Amino acid sequence: MVDAKLSGGHRFDDRTIGMIRHAAFEPEVATKVCGVIEPFLLSLAKTSNPITLRQCNQIQANLIVSQCISQTHLTNTLLNIYLKFGHFRHAHVLFDQMPQRNVVTWTTLISAHLRTGSLPKAFEMFNHMRALNERPNEYTFSVLLRACAITSLWNVGLQIHGLLVRSGLERDKFAGSSIVYMYFNSGSNLRDACRAFHDLLEKDLVAWNVMISGFAHVGDFSMVHRLFSEMWGVQGLKPDDSTFVSLLKCCYLLTELKQIHGLASKFGADVDVVVGSALVDLYAKCGDVSSCRKVFDSMEEKDNFVWSSIISGYTLNNRGEEAVHFFRDMCRQRVRLDQHVLSSTLKACVELEDLNTGVQVHGQMIKSGHQSDCFVASALLTLYACFGELVDVEKLFRRIADKDIVAWNSMILAHAQPGQGSGPSMKLLQELQALTSLQIQGATLVAVLKSCENKSDLPAGRQIHSLMVKSSVSHHTLVGNALVHMYSECGQIVDAFKAFVDIVWKDDGSWSSIIGTYKQNGMELEALELCKEMLADGITFTSYSLPLCISACSQLSVIQVGRQLHVFAIKSGYNHDVYVGSSIIDMYAKCGTMEVSEKVFDEQVEPNEVIYNAMICGYAHHGKAQEAIEVFSKLEKNGLTPNHVTFLAVLSACSHSGYVEDTLHFLTLMLNKYKIKPESEHFSCLVDAYGRAGRLEEAYQIVQKDGSESAWRTLLSACRNHNNTKIGEKSAMKMIELNPSDHAPYILLSNIYTGEGKWEEALKCREKMAKISVKKDPGSSWLI
Repeated sequence: MVDAKLSGGHRFDDRTIGMIRHAAFEPEVATKVCGVIEPFLLSLAKTSNPITLRQCNQIQANLIVSQCISQTHLTNTLLNIYLKFGHFRHAHVLFDQMPQRNVVTWTTLISAHLRTGSLPKAFEMFNHMRALNERPNEYTFSVLLRACAITSLWNVGLQIHGLLVRSGLERDKFAGSSIVYMYFNSGSNLRDACRAFHDLLEKDLVAWNVMISGFAHVGDFSMVHRLFSEMWGVQGLKPDDSTFVSLLKCCYLLTELKQIHGLASKFGADVDVVVGSALVDLYAKCGDVSSCRKVFDSMEEKDNFVWSSIISGYTLNNRGEEAVHFFRDMCRQRVRLDQHVLSSTLKACVELEDLNTGVQVHGQMIKSGHQSDCFVASALLTLYACFGELVDVEKLFRRIADKDIVAWNSMILAHAQPGQGSGPSMKLLQELQALTSLQIQGATLVAVLKSCENKSDLPAGRQIHSLMVKSSVSHHTLVGNALVHMYSECGQIVDAFKAFVDIVWKDDGSWSSIIGTYKQNGMELEALELCKEMLADGITFTSYSLPLCISACSQLSVIQVGRQLHVFAIKSGYNHDVYVGSSIIDMYAKCGTMEVSEKVFDEQVEPNEVIYNAMICGYAHHGKAQEAIEVFSKLEKNGLTPNHVTFLAVLSACSHSGYVEDTLHFLTLMLNKYKIKPESEHFSCLVDAYGRAGRLEEAYQIVQKDGSESAWRTLLSACRNHNNTKIGEKSAMKMIELNPSDHAPYILLSNIYTGEGKWEEALKCREKMAKISVKKDPGSSWLI
């Protein structure tokens, strides 16, 4: 019956085994054996090594053989061991066989059932306890009250509180703290919680922490600070880790966070893993990545929540490369991965546009058993969608067993990619409506709207708008902004303005959307009028709306308004924002004051490619090719990488000045050094350079390879300037083939014929235009 070895490192010696065998016959020996078994049981109760059911049964057998089973405190310890390692059925068997039970026996069993979520069984045991006239103590009431700290058990909690009052224990510091906890957490009943707290005869640190945590939970930060000051300054109680976790919940400003951090360091609480995790998380949310890293590095013990906080923090602050580095370190140290870590790392991969690392994270996701987790799968869907891997997106989505609305939204957004149209997204929306009972939210409809990108998608966009009206969300700010954008993309300016008017609370995004809509559709005057209305509505300019208004001034050449906006940018500090700065440079260049553009360019603290592109475009606009080339050289010297816009600007500057060799040089540089594939606009610049130099045959050879309408138009214009009828006719025929409704090839070809005195051919061009109903757009001028 007796096994000498019970658990790793736990065993009886031969002398004790001999005593156990003779204890049943010698009462004095039995007493000695109980004294030996007691510390042995206590050590087992504290161990974290799993103890099997067989080992527990052996211990129980030893207690029976040695007649120690009648010792209630020893049996309670064994009962606790059974429950600690999940052997509930055998624990109840032991409970039923116990010769004597006390309040600890009942509380141990009730507490274990509450801990595992078996609330009905716990309350059944409590009722059984009271039926047998076993009086609950403050610990029994405490575990029950804390279990009732949910809204659904509010009435049960009140009954337990009533029993506590009848027993006279309501002012006990242990049970009283649980009363306060219950009232805070089962409906934020602050009044009763405060009354219970003030009724306590003795308020220990636990009671104060419950009060501080409760007010932090409901967001009453002034009360939190008041309670903390009274606890520490008046009562002289030293705050612990729980206190600082509650205080950190009240931090929104970096200065406050540093004060709490300093206080936690003073009391040595910053080394606690929970406090450290909160500090890492909050420093990241406040944008102080340096302090976030220092706290992380100072922590000796790091659990998966700390790792999750540092990875999500770096991802949040657009430091994706370092976030991925932390993830790899975490994997090397074999820390358990959770869904938050995996999701944050995948978001970092999206920021870095790193599909290979994302695939590796996907592998870790499968190994850790999170491949069907909606939270992680949604982030993975977004990653694969960014790289156009729609086949993998479909496979991932279909493998998710229990799809939530977030997963559906991610799937819809994955199909709302440029060039896809509204068809796939609308099909998914119909599937969502037909196959699930999930409530379709505004976010889902906004996701579908993102797929409506041109006039062909307008019917789908109107359907979504109708659903939004039926759901009473069309007036919400984010939804309304999405509608404005959709109608703008579909070219419906009137509908875009109606959707804008319907928004109840118009934010900067609302105004920026409608101003941008007017500007993009050539309605710059109306856009500037909207700017005035926005200011009158109490919405000031931001780094989003300001560049739009400045750009409208560029198109209208209204330098007076542009100067006013420039002054505002300086006063508000936006002049150093790259998009505001570039729009100011562009505005002055288009208004003819290139010297002011140069001054604004020189004032930029850290100019990036956007600023350099604006400056090069300005010089190109004024035909200053040499200056444009010099700015391009500065861009390269400063370690910046030119993009396709940069090359288009410098190529345009060179072509306008007739710099054929320089145009060829930059096109070659674009291809060979920077591996940027030229687009039709880049080839048009080369065609223009050859055309201005009169090298029409070479230009014709290039445009035959490119074949874009803009390149043929450029060549045809050059043929008109140089009176080249042969190539002009070929170019005109190609343009008519590409766009039969365009009047330009007919007019240009007619002008070529007229220049050479071929009046009959010119007349035929005009007659052909009239025959196919192609009309020349009437000229217009701002000068009256």
